[in-house]
Amino acid sequence: MKKNSPSIDTLVLITNRQLLKDDISLVTYGAALSRGIERLQKYGKHCINHTEESSLPYNIRRAYRSTVKANLHSTRLPDARADSAEPDNWMRNHSSLYTLCRDTDLPFEEYLQLCDTIGDTVVHHGKVITNREQLAIVLATAKRIHLPTNLIRYWQSEQEELWITLQQHFQDITMWSTVHNQDDIKLLASLGIPNLEYVLISPIFPTPCKTGHPGIGVKRGKELLKQIQTHYPQVQGIALGGIHEHSYQQCLQHSFTGVAIMSDFMEFAKQASIL
Repeated sequence: MKKNSPSIDTLVLITNRQLLKDDISLVTYGAALSRGIERLQKYGKHCINHTEESSLPYNIRRAYRSTVKANLHSTRLPDARADSAEPDNWMRNHSSLYTLCRDTDLPFEEYLQLCDTIGDTVVHHGKVITNREQLAIVLATAKRIHLPTNLIRYWQSEQEELWITLQQHFQDITMWSTVHNQDDIKLLASLGIPNLEYVLISPIFPTPCKTGHPGIGVKRGKELLKQIQTHYPQVQGIALGGIHEHSYQQCLQHSFTGVAIMSDFMEFAKQASIL
């Protein structure tokens, strides 16, 4: 990897136990994730105290991040790490790191245990929530909740009580969502979410997770990001779908704040823990 490769402002790791051994225990899986995340945090290009940032109110956190970034330009990678030929080196080239826990096939209690194992980088996924009691638990513990647009539509039509309850807590939570097309932008624009922090725009490139989809491409992704930012000027775009060491730089050159990876991260976690 070249020393002048652009750094990733935000790296989002997405978990998916189904990409590993079918018989892997939850304890072993959690240990694998923890070790992989710890390694990426330790060797990140700019190791920000993310726990400190996450504890701040949303509006103050944005100012904090701007201040930190202004001071990071003088920071350089140590030569040993910049020259490293390790395959995960590109993942280490980041400023901020989050882990979106996508293992929503787990029972609710086990899902929460896994999120707790992941630690302060975790972003909870709304799909695991099926009733008001579970929503209350997540709202009381989660710093960030990811609600994909298809889940929002489902809650609005089939789980109206959940949706109404969530809206009542809009001011108290930091939300993430997804954008695949203009219909998703129209939906998010109509909601007026006060603390919409990131949108995952996908699929940028072809990916096995969406068989047969050619990907929308980085230019189209940039257009969608600009459109959502007309409604949410503060929101930042994360490129998702087919992201790896040979494609992530294209995303950073087209207005994306960062990238999200799943397959490469699962492989990295597997190797890091020698599963």
